[in-house]
Amino acid sequence: MKKSILIVVIILTSNLWAQKINTDSLTTKQTIGTELDLLPYISGGYYVSAWYGIDQFRFRAILTKTTVPQFAVADGYKDNRLNVYAFITDYFFKKNFEGFWIGTGLEYWDSQITYEAQNQTASYSNTVFTFGGGYVWKFYDNFYLNPWAAIHYIIAGDKEVQVGSSTFKPKVFTPEVSIKIGWYF
Repeated sequence: MKKSILIVVIILTSNLWAQKINTDSLTTKQTIGTELDLLPYISGGYYVSAWYGIDQFRFRAILTKTTVPQFAVADGYKDNRLNVYAFITDYFFKKNFEGFWIGTGLEYWDSQITYEAQNQTASYSNTVFTFGGGYVWKFYDNFYLNPWAAIHYIIAGDKEVQVGSSTFKPKVFTPEVSIKIGWYF
């Protein structure tokens, strides 16, 4: 899975350019871009995505490492760390990859959690369906801010995780909000 996502990122970052097809005023815009999400950096991790856009669709490959904020972790546990590999398709309601968008896709979460009472850590993984949306605001040339929100739903993987003498149950639904900064050609 990790190698597949890496291959997609490499393909998406190859040299692409805007293209106009002049057939009865039909215009096709193609571009590539990248985004950084601020939330994972605040938690000591990272987020990077490469994307390819055509017309009003954007296809994103995403790599993230983050720690879930402690207020969102179940009582008795700490250090819920996630490595996320995702592929998301977005649709923009306006042309030129700006304004409101909605998106959906699949994510693979490779995770760890620590049971505080025994200081023991266990690993678990899940396949997650995600649905979200946001607003792309260009503030200079093709640089933009992208506030967004999403809901993540576990569709496969570990439903219970044995951590020492305790059993951790990942939340089936996980809401998320953040701000991304991005740029495209």
